Amino acid sequence: MTSKIVFMAMLLGALAQPAQAVQVNFQGALVEALPCTINNDQPIEVDFGDNLVIRNLDGVRYSKPIPYQIDCPSAGNIMLSFKGEIASFGPFLLQTSLPGLGLRIMVDGSLYPIGSNGYLAVNDAQSPPQLMAVPVVNPTQPPSPGAFTARATLLAEYQ
Repeated sequence: MTSKIVFMAMLLGALAQPAQAVQVNFQGALVEALPCTINNDQPIEVDFGDNLVIRNLDGVRYSKPIPYQIDCPSAGNIMLSFKGEIASFGPFLLQTSLPGLGLRIMVDGSLYPIGSNGYLAVNDAQSPPQLMAVPVVNPTQPPSPGAFTARATLLAEYQ
């Protein structure tokens, strides 16, 4: 029996080839992604003027463009989003400083859902989507006359 074991061990030893090792080198460089800038890092101002008549605020009239530019030096898909306080009287409306008055954000004619964590895909930074702001009145509790403000953050990211 031992002769069989010794023979098997010699046979396995004869079949085994010496192992070869080859060194593998890895290399690369980490870079920090360059951030997108909107409007040259300047605030975006939308002035509705002093002549908005409360009874004429129908969610269509008095719409104003939101002027902005995007500069994203890195390659990738650009995604825009709005962040701001949501009006209590209607879904997807930005709250203003006047109770009963909100702003609807429109993107190329479609409603942008403020507060939904939705993103807008930008296919071409040189021709970004057209953004509009439209005042909207709470029909059950219209605002009192007076000046108003609203704040939101327009965020540009790329993937």
